[in-house]
Amino acid sequence: MFDEMKAENREMILSLVRSGRIPHTVILEGGEKEERDRAALLLAAGAVCCSDERPCLCCTACRKVLEGTHPDVIAPAASKTSKTGILSVRDLREKTLSQVSIKPNETPLKVYIFYDAERLLREDSQNTLLKIIEEPPQPLLFIFTVERAKLLLETVRSRAHILTLRRSFTPDEEALAAAREIADGVVNLYEYDLLLRLSQLGTKESAEAALGQFSELLRLALLYQSGVDTDDPHALKLARKLDRRRVIELIDVTREAVVRLKTNVNIQLLLTRLCTQYRRITWQK
Repeated sequence: MFDEMKAENREMILSLVRSGRIPHTVILEGGEKEERDRAALLLAAGAVCCSDERPCLCCTACRKVLEGTHPDVIAPAASKTSKTGILSVRDLREKTLSQVSIKPNETPLKVYIFYDAERLLREDSQNTLLKIIEEPPQPLLFIFTVERAKLLLETVRSRAHILTLRRSFTPDEEALAAAREIADGVVNLYEYDLLLRLSQLGTKESAEAALGQFSELLRLALLYQSGVDTDDPHALKLARKLDRRRVIELIDVTREAVVRLKTNVNIQLLLTRLCTQYRRITWQK
């Protein structure tokens, strides 16, 4: 399972575990959903592993985590009768928070994994979790997996250690070409060019792929501004035309758009709004 993870992501989790200083709250953002889920399990296994070299992935505790049967590793979920997939405050209190003070069955701590937390937890549920996060009654580890950390409340983010995972897929040439056209449109002075390039994406699938690749170009531009070389001409153009603050803002609004593409949203309205956001960021003083 973990051999399928991107090597950088796997090593980032292992380094945190083997440092012996796992924070009590960790947010795993970025990457694909499967990559975030694997990272959460790897971190949970590391937290409860019985071996000196954690996580060994061979001991009874590790095997139970991987099989989803460890009594001290809990993944709260919405009620099966919920049509929205949202964990209600009532269920959170009655089924999860009522148990946090009960001592672990087999390990020194309990681990709670909130998969896809930006969809699972509304603001009221996140606020309900705050007191436990701030003052845990015993050793606890909270793991939140999210597309983007900023989709969680700032009060939650400020109390967590955020790890950003790299994507592991290989882009198709069509998505990469579309991303490069978007990059050209962003640095162009004419808004119509950018709007035209975005409107040509057509479907949610093509838009998600292209915007994902545009985010990667922006990331390369940001790295270049930090002293890391790149030979991608479009990333270089972005890095030279825009300052670091603008590049970061472009990354944020692009990731937000990708998340919204997964919902029941009008794609053309979303892309038109995204064009406006891009222009606001690139033209602001």
